[in-house]
Amino acid sequence: MARGKKKEELTLEEKLERALVPVEEQPYEVPENWCWTIVGNLVDLHRGVSYKKNESHLVKCKNDCLVMRGGNILEGAIDIEAENIYVDKSLVKFEQYIQENDIIIVSSTGSKKVIGRAGISFANYSDVSFGAFLMLVRPKQKLCKRYVDYYFQSQIYRERIRLLASGVNINNIRAEYIMKSPIPLPPLQEQQRIVERIENLFAKLDEVKEKLEDSLRICNERRNSILQKAYSGILTEKWRRNHLNIKNCVIDNIEKYSLNLSKREKKFIEDGQSKLNEITMSSNVCWYQGNIGAVSIVTNGSTPSRKCDNFWNGDIPWVSSGEVRNNVIAYTEERITQEGYDNSSVKLLPIGTVLIAMIGEGKTRGQSAILNIEATTNQNIAAIVIEHGQINSKFLWYWLQKQYKRNREKGVGSGPQALNCQRVRELDFIIPPLEEQNEIVKIIDNLMNKENSIIDSIETTLENVEGIRKSILANAFRGELGTNDSDEMSAIELLKTILVET
Repeated sequence: MARGKKKEELTLEEKLERALVPVEEQPYEVPENWCWTIVGNLVDLHRGVSYKKNESHLVKCKNDCLVMRGGNILEGAIDIEAENIYVDKSLVKFEQYIQENDIIIVSSTGSKKVIGRAGISFANYSDVSFGAFLMLVRPKQKLCKRYVDYYFQSQIYRERIRLLASGVNINNIRAEYIMKSPIPLPPLQEQQRIVERIENLFAKLDEVKEKLEDSLRICNERRNSILQKAYSGILTEKWRRNHLNIKNCVIDNIEKYSLNLSKREKKFIEDGQSKLNEITMSSNVCWYQGNIGAVSIVTNGSTPSRKCDNFWNGDIPWVSSGEVRNNVIAYTEERITQEGYDNSSVKLLPIGTVLIAMIGEGKTRGQSAILNIEATTNQNIAAIVIEHGQINSKFLWYWLQKQYKRNREKGVGSGPQALNCQRVRELDFIIPPLEEQNEIVKIIDNLMNKENSIIDSIETTLENVEGIRKSILANAFRGELGTNDSDEMSAIELLKTILVET
């Protein structure tokens, strides 16, 4: 029987030559006693747990392990409470359990913003692992592990991954994208000083951020109070006393409008109107309580094939879920061509259409927007079309903001945590006379302008804080934090000790 070919044995100098990034490929200059290598020389990479759908469950059993997914991965941290999927520990390998200073990376997702996101573990877990759409990077023992952790928060890493990640509807990272990423390596003591300096500076930024977020929370509480008073009728109580002869003809007029709709659309409106209840407000003005389906057409869009370049970079605005964030949309990040429009099921929506995100990472699901332009949307956005003129679009949009938390709950169940068009039709809605809707919107606009101005200022400052954080990391990985000691032994000697063990 023939023996297998013996693996080539490299000398330490040959290993070192392969480990160092050639000068012409180095992203930028670093101090003389640093060196450029690649991530694969400094870490071990592990793939996530694979399991069948019938092997997972939502309630933890005795011998179970939590399997983290994309929703558990935050920037620089993990949240083991965010998503709860469990599998039996027999499916989990020893190296797949999360350890302190492990870096868990989102390697497959539909979001370009999320792809490559790296969460850091600050503890050892005997019952927490990670799924197949994630990868785990574990720094080697001879390094300052927190230094490697911070590298995965830096722009040099994130920008490289964003450029390399590819997919039609899903963005994917190959292991080689991570392992071949260039990383500047300082001497060990310098790594430790850099980490100490970063953490001191970040602690000061965190204090500023905490105060800003407290101010933002207070503003949002005032904002929510305005909406609560508006939709309970308090803000227009005086207006109703001065308009005693106003009748609520909204439902009758929508019913007449629906006669010209398709049989399917008419049926949705009839179903919604069959569940309406009358509410008698002060001054005997009638409001109706029902659902969104009683007063609108709810539809969604699609995504033209990204395999066809001819479908993209055209003149037709196309809204993605991430652009729906309680805002007025007057511009979209992407546009499709007429050919893309003709070869997909997208719909051109009129100005004034109210959008609600049906699925999305973090806060996205349940957030709303209003179109200030004609636009198309992707399949994960519900478009609430109101062309009969009996509902003020901003009245509906403000209502959805008030109902944000409750609407998110409609997308939670034993299945995927998402809304769909039917669930959106079933969302609660109240219907005052059109004249009172207009008055409510006018009052909210005036009050919100003041709050929004303060909120915009706070959010701009928060963005500046994050910009400073990125700048600190950029300087750290250039050796520009004032911590470098040029007399220390070259990092090449440290790299040699690591290579000896590989």
